[in-house]
This record gives sequence, structure tokens and C-alpha cells, in this order.
Amino acid sequence: MTTLQEQFGFTQQPFPRVPSGDAILHHKGLEEVIARLHFALERDTIALLVADSGCGKSTALSLFARSLDASSHQVVTLSLTTLAPFSLISNIATSLGLKPRRFKGDTAAALLGHLRSLPRRIVLVIDEGHLLPDESLEDLRLLTADEFDRRSPFAMVLCGQPRLRERLAEPRHTALAQRIGVRTRLRPLTEAEVGLFIARHLKAAGANQTVFDTQAIAAIFQHTRGVPRLVQNLALGAALAAMAAGSAAIDAVAVQQAVVDLEDL
Repeated sequence: MTTLQEQFGFTQQPFPRVPSGDAILHHKGLEEVIARLHFALERDTIALLVADSGCGKSTALSLFARSLDASSHQVVTLSLTTLAPFSLISNIATSLGLKPRRFKGDTAAALLGHLRSLPRRIVLVIDEGHLLPDESLEDLRLLTADEFDRRSPFAMVLCGQPRLRERLAEPRHTALAQRIGVRTRLRPLTEAEVGLFIARHLKAAGANQTVFDTQAIAAIFQHTRGVPRLVQNLALGAALAAMAAGSAAIDAVAVQQAVVDLEDL
């Protein structure tokens, strides 16, 4: 059976689920998000990052973490956002090597004291924040309550889907929302960026020639609206459809066949 590598001259599988660094497109929106997270860190304020599913939030957070000086910063990422409120603070403490206390308030106090004693500044990334229970959002406020007028012992990046902004706009979360000094959103790719995104992936896969024609790029953008994860899935499906048809190039017909194939899954 012919493989994608043989059909299109790739040296490795294209569009992997976890792309290598060479396959990542540093587009304008991604660079702006990373710059704003750095600004929040320098300003000593909470950052809010929202993005629709599949838009590359995890990629942005990974690049941000790798851009920090490891000798002065330690990134701690938590996404156990459906846990009960006590479990959230306990997991933050446990992730830093602390044994949770019997009462949540005691655990929080011990956690803050521990953070102040560390040689490196902790950057706490709370992912999937739109799923946090209301009580857990309140706990995040309590962790920053006594730091409002002085330097916080840790930095926080609160991340989630756009629903998180709506949650924070509710009256019960006003105090936490007021502590968020930087807000940023990672949006889908433009049509031009979709072309660059695909080209970047193909180059990382070892392609030495153009494989997708302009009509295929336009069709992929139309069906995915520029959401990177969907672009990857549809581009891979189109490559498979073109290979099945014995074509050396990927056109809009192959993209449409991939749409049909993916809808049947």
C-alpha cells in the first residue's frame, strides 16, 4: 500500500497531533498573546487568556513557558478544574511539594508562605478555567486578596474558552475580575495564515514542493474557519483522499472528499 511519504515525497508523517517546533507557525496573533503574557508577568498582574477549542491555546502556553528564564521562573500548570474547591488549593499545594492541611484556609496560608520563600517565581497556569466551579474561582481570589497592594508571591495565568469571560463578568466574581490586569484572546487563522500554516507543516514533514493548490487552501479555510486543529485534520484528510485517487497534488476536490469522509466518522 502506498504511503503519504511515498505519494507526496514526505520524509515523515505530516500534520501530527503534537507538532514539532519546526511545524509551529508563529503568526501575528500567537506572538501577540505571548507578548501580553510577558507584559502581565512584568506588571505583576493576573493574565486572562481565552481561545475557542482548537485555536492553539496549549501551543501558546507552551511557547510562553519555554520563553521564560528557567533560573528565575517555574511554571506550574493545573487543569483539574472540575475538582471541588478544597481539592483545587490542595492540588496547587501538592504540585509544589506541600502536604495539604486539614482546613483550606490553613493550606492557603501555608501555600502563600511557601511561595514567598522560593528562589524562583512561580507562574501558576490554571487551564480550562471555564469549567471551574464558582467556589474555586472565589478561592483564586482569596489567594490574591492580601497581595493587592504589594508584589504577589506568584504570577497567575487564567485560561479557558470564551465562556470564562462571561463567568468572570458575573457579579459574584467582580473582585477576581478586577484583579485581572491583562486580557488577551487567541483567534483563528486568517486565510493567508492557513496557507502559511499548511506550508509550515509540509516543510517540517520534508516536502520539497507545493502539494496543496490555492483552491484547496481556500476550501480548507472555508470549512474550518481557520481553527488550527481543524485545519490539520482536514488537510490530513485531503492528503489521504488525494492519495486514494492517485493524485500527486491536493486540490479542492480532495478537500471536499475529506469533508465527506470526516463527517462519516
